[in-house]
Amino acid sequence: MEKILVVDDQDDARRMLSIALRRPTHKVLEATNGIAALKAIKEHKPIVVLLDIMMPGTLNGFQVCEWIKTDVDLKNTFVVLLSGLNDGKDFDEARRVGANAYMVKPFRLSRLIEIIIDHAKLADTFVLEMAA
Repeated sequence: MEKILVVDDQDDARRMLSIALRRPTHKVLEATNGIAALKAIKEHKPIVVLLDIMMPGTLNGFQVCEWIKTDVDLKNTFVVLLSGLNDGKDFDEARRVGANAYMVKPFRLSRLIEIIIDHAKLADTFVLEMAA
């Protein structure tokens, strides 16, 4: 069973995504901050990680993504950054840390699901989705 990790400090957003992504072929895991995300990633090795960029604590989504992409065992994890930040410098930072996709909130849930389904085909690209 493939695993997807949803990382967001906003309970409603995290739960909504978790419910929307449930499939018989997937197990959806949740984390509320960067430290919890790192622990879950090490333990469960999800195929896709959805990361909110702005989180409380010591690690933001960019930092967690960079950690994933520099770890030899995890670098092929497909990372989608989710953010209300809609600025070229944020898009550039997402590329720099190795994110596979950047989706500006509010995004179309159907498009996120398409990206997750096609993650293997999109592994060598950078997908940028502007707000719906």
